Amino acid sequence: MIRVTFASYDDDPAVGGQGVVLHGTRNALRRDGVHVHTVSGRGQNQVSYPRRTGRAPLDFSLQVNRNRLILYRDAPDLIHAFGGPGGVLIWRRLLLPLVYTAHHTYRQAYARRHLKRALGPLEARAYRRAAMVLAVSPSTASAVHAMGVAASRIEVIPPGIDTPPVDGSVHEPGRILFVGRLEAEKGIDDALGVMRALVADDATVRGAVIGAGRLAGHARAAAAASRGRIEFLGSVDAPTLRSELAKAALVLMPSRYEGIGLVGLEALASGTPVVGYDVAGLRDAVSDGGMLVASGDRQALRAQAARLLAEPARAAELAARGRERIRREHAWSDIAARLHEIYRRVTG
Repeated sequence: MIRVTFASYDDDPAVGGQGVVLHGTRNALRRDGVHVHTVSGRGQNQVSYPRRTGRAPLDFSLQVNRNRLILYRDAPDLIHAFGGPGGVLIWRRLLLPLVYTAHHTYRQAYARRHLKRALGPLEARAYRRAAMVLAVSPSTASAVHAMGVAASRIEVIPPGIDTPPVDGSVHEPGRILFVGRLEAEKGIDDALGVMRALVADDATVRGAVIGAGRLAGHARAAAAASRGRIEFLGSVDAPTLRSELAKAALVLMPSRYEGIGLVGLEALASGTPVVGYDVAGLRDAVSDGGMLVASGDRQALRAQAARLLAEPARAAELAARGRERIRREHAWSDIAARLHEIYRRVTG
């Protein structure tokens, strides 16, 4: 039996896509016969570490690099780290093979003068020292290759996605949903702007917002001002999220960047089309299950959302096409088998 230690800042209960991917990957590998131990910066497997920088993922990374014995305690055969902005950075050499999942990169996520972009060189160093870097999308794979990682040590492994049974009758006509971190880069302001415009144009349209973050107060205030036309649901549990994704007529994703667009994949798996901005990671995820417009073009976003609301047959066609690709390319059993083979390869 192969023994692997996961190193990740996020863990159950997940606060972002990395935690969701870790949870699903861990369960799939265990079903495939892999022993998985987890070391995390938050959640049920959190280890203690001093708070020094004010940025918890960086503080966790500093502790892991300072005391690498944390990673060896369960006698693993290899370490599998989950990287990208908000992930763990392991820039010191390890005594065991290191496999990295790259969700996206600091260079993809932040403009040249953004403070967090300064972590890019550490991220590049971590990836160059890994035996394999598993990019969640082709665009992320290209970004990792640009860091100086040999193409032979990069493989695209998308996240697995559960495909629940779909009942088209549960869709509420006119219901628009936003799901994600309530931060500027996820486009919550654009999503709210589109919702406000569409509910003003059509009395049958309703909006809903799920998520948490620094702009939660802004989203809550916008919902309150809508007189019940926009709901602010905040953070929700997994069953509620699945229910809301299935209930929506469409999901809005005006993100400024995405590693893979996990929410979009989950929406398609639930039989719901996506309308979003044409950015690399989202293009990889939902180009055949939604409508993408130029990044930042709020008017085009509104127009495409209105079009899909007015054409339910077209929306159903897009969602069915996307759902079929999810079933074909994102089955957890297939993802686990590929990871198991990679683990065998890097451990010799």
